[in-house]
Amino acid sequence: MKKIHESEITPKIIKGKIGLVDAYDIIDEEIQAGVRVIRNNSDVPTRIHKHPERQIIYVIKGPLEITNQTDTLQLKSGDFVILEANEEHYVRTGDEEAKVFEIKYP
Repeated sequence: MKKIHESEITPKIIKGKIGLVDAYDIIDEEIQAGVRVIRNNSDVPTRIHKHPERQIIYVIKGPLEITNQTDTLQLKSGDFVILEANEEHYVRTGDEEAKVFEIKYP
């Protein structure tokens, strides 16, 4: 058993079309898991964004929206989003930053 606080992790900075994401990864292997702090007024990441892994996003603090340019979901604290492999998507925030927990898995 091991305890790690997010303040002990040096975040990876992910640049977006507009704005930034601070990525606090606790696992960065075949399965990736960690917290993402999406800064306010961000449109992230750069286009077109997709990856071969499936992804689950859990919203800790919102609001934010996720879109695939066809459908857009308005998200708030407590919402989950499930993305299939290679599904294009990106996230936008407004005046408030958002915080999510995400897992990418094969």
